[in-house]
Amino acid sequence: MRLPRVRPVMAATLVAIVVIVVLPGGCGGGPPAVTDTGGIEDAETVSVLETARHAFLAGRYDQAAAAYARALDRAHALDDVAAIALAGQELAISDLRRGKAEDAAAAAARTRSELARRGRSVSPALTLVEATARYRLGQAQKARQLAQEAAESGEDALVTARATYLIGLLAADRGDRTALRNAVEGLPASEQPELAADRLALTGRLALLDGDAGAALNAFTAEERLRRASGDEAGVARALNAAAQAAEKVGRPAEAADLYFRAGRSATQAGPGGGDAAASLRRAELLARRTGQSGLAAEAGRLRLELARPGRAAGSE
Repeated sequence: MRLPRVRPVMAATLVAIVVIVVLPGGCGGGPPAVTDTGGIEDAETVSVLETARHAFLAGRYDQAAAAYARALDRAHALDDVAAIALAGQELAISDLRRGKAEDAAAAAARTRSELARRGRSVSPALTLVEATARYRLGQAQKARQLAQEAAESGEDALVTARATYLIGLLAADRGDRTALRNAVEGLPASEQPELAADRLALTGRLALLDGDAGAALNAFTAEERLRRASGDEAGVARALNAAAQAAEKVGRPAEAADLYFRAGRSATQAGPGGGDAAASLRRAELLARRTGQSGLAAEAGRLRLELARPGRAAGSE
């Protein structure tokens, strides 16, 4: 049974990768009527892939991961390399979205290895997924190598842009102004909120390295608006936290307290990838007390204590 080709599953999920991050959380629009199965002919595999995709687009990432794992098991049983490639990639993406970076890295690496052994091409998107997972695991050297590989593929403009963003984040982390500036310049101007926000995020980090905390604050504030416009909850939390750090550096502790509070509150709802909610709330509480904002301090403390309750972890879904 061969289903008609409509559009790649990757197109529905790649926008939601993220690197970092890393990448934005919204997919936009409804799912297409039929999944492009890339040559997969087994009806059972196609059915499970379709179920998994709908779960992913609905934000049910644990359910999506479980379904993609079932599809991968079926693909292994049939030794269907096309299904292995697709299910393996989507499983890795789902694991990233549910905060399981180690599982994502393992799934992506296994899939890439199998495709290489069998003489099949490895999609740059899959390479980027593993790069993002390695970044989240603190494996900067491996993440940089993979991100560079994805960026240089030139097969997909969105993958290239997202890989360049990750390269920029890695450069910022190690304080490499030249590499970070190259990454900023390598990101084309875009009307897409996600890509424009990526450029602002790197611009803000470059400003911090250049000692211009005011410019960094402006960039992160603008980034936060774009992340919100694209429905990227985790991105909003990260941008708010970056803005809070810049506000502290520029000598505006009262504003920083409010930004840390908003970052922590957002991160508690955003799920994995939104950052350390407890740390943001703790900093908000401290700065609020120092600046005489007792109400804000109390609210930050309340949310932080809620996170510490059994069964409720910072950044959990």
